Amino acid sequence: MRHQWTAFTVALAFTLTGHLRNRLAMSMTAFFIPTWIYVVRATATDKTIGFHSSALGIEVSASMSRTIQISSALHAVTVISGFMMFMATFSARDMDQRLVLAGYPRLQLLAGKLVALLVITALLTGYTTGLLYLSWPLTQPVAVAAAVATAALAYGGLGIMAGYLMRGELEGFFVVVMTTLIDVGLQSPVSNPTGNQTGLQALPLYGPTQAAFSAAFTHTPSLACAARALPWFAATSLLALALFHVRTRHVSPPVTPPHAAAPSLHEQEGASTVTLADRGCD
Repeated sequence: MRHQWTAFTVALAFTLTGHLRNRLAMSMTAFFIPTWIYVVRATATDKTIGFHSSALGIEVSASMSRTIQISSALHAVTVISGFMMFMATFSARDMDQRLVLAGYPRLQLLAGKLVALLVITALLTGYTTGLLYLSWPLTQPVAVAAAVATAALAYGGLGIMAGYLMRGELEGFFVVVMTTLIDVGLQSPVSNPTGNQTGLQALPLYGPTQAAFSAAFTHTPSLACAARALPWFAATSLLALALFHVRTRHVSPPVTPPHAAAPSLHEQEGASTVTLADRGCD
């Protein structure tokens, strides 16, 4: 048990150190989220719009500016969490394979990445919710934070899975950015006023987006709605574990035939006779 705990803490520290060295991700976290929120606040109109929350069955009325700020915040958080987890997983693939071949436990390596995702999610959630609250007083800030957290977990798990699946950094980054862009665009009541397309409810951001809009402008409980993204987190984590197992599977050494392992006694005597004969010729 102590050995497993040590293996887990080392894997977690290694993953968190890799995140801290990712300067692009740190810069995006520090500047991209507040810039994106306040650019929308400064440019979007304050016209009031009304839309129906199909997940909660309520009508929501809010300004277009604040609605877009929430969509932008969710987009920024999902891009950053997905990108950070993809880069951490992709850059450590070869090292993880060597560690597993050397006897390092697979489960502890993956658990270190998942716990690192939880730490990143907590930091991103607090930072983003605080920025939104500074923009205007959220009706239910805790529920908004829960929606942001589940969105980050869903796309963080997707980033881990993509880290084991994609062949190059550009491919993984493109997948994360385009997936979040499409998902946010379909869930936003501004870009998609009807919101009744087939399969929309199956997307990762359906629950968090509906919950965030409801919690930001109404008093309707929305925690259960935000939790609809957690199955995505669980599914992507399990797929990441399966891909990790495949990529780090042990390769058995070739089996040497018993007769080739060592020369027989007859072969040794024959070799000795040939050697003596050669010496006699000399």
